[in-house]
Amino acid sequence: MDIDSNEILVASDYDRTLANEENNFVISPIVTQKVNEFSKKYKFVVVTGREKKFMDKLAVGLRPTAWILENGSLILFDNKEFVLCEKSWFERDRKKIIEILDSLKARYSIGRVIIYVDGYGSKLNMLKEIEKYGRIEVNRNDAMVLPKGVDKGIGVLKFKELTGFKGKIVALGDSENDYALFRVADIKVAVANAIPQIKEIADIVTENPNGLGVVEILDKILSGNFGKEIDIH
Repeated sequence: MDIDSNEILVASDYDRTLANEENNFVISPIVTQKVNEFSKKYKFVVVTGREKKFMDKLAVGLRPTAWILENGSLILFDNKEFVLCEKSWFERDRKKIIEILDSLKARYSIGRVIIYVDGYGSKLNMLKEIEKYGRIEVNRNDAMVLPKGVDKGIGVLKFKELTGFKGKIVALGDSENDYALFRVADIKVAVANAIPQIKEIADIVTENPNGLGVVEILDKILSGNFGKEIDIH
């Protein structure tokens, strides 16, 4: 089955999807080569909670169509940056959240937009006051605080709007913060190492884990053998 390049967009999570935790999340050359090959014909976006400075170190040589960083709040493509939040986030809301985190003596770090909170994925009750000012999203045992109305799915939809893309979205993920990514996808793909809750809602579960699972899907699309999983009409 021949799929037109304007009809498909692959949106992939990074940690434990494109890159293996056992390799300290450094992407493998095999996966890098396949993504770069794929991105010459189709749109491929990396959708991650990470900051750009970490991606520059972990994904050396990776050239996707775009980066959707900090859990959907920051989009980078064609040497442009798009920040998905209101000025009030920087002028008021984020400052209030930092005050609360300081009062809890929580360990956190601040990205271009996002706030990362270490070890609070299982302690959400302690972060309830933060919900007045932002949105909390769990990723394994950590928590991320974002502007309200921002998540991975919103980031992908904004990328679609910016590029005028009208085709199908194939999303790949492994964990809780990929629910929002799956929400906007036409085809939901869980890699073999995904948590059970993600596998349950996926349309496809790959045979291979991590990046090799992504390669598995990209090879099917490139070879024209993805027709059984996706309907391009």
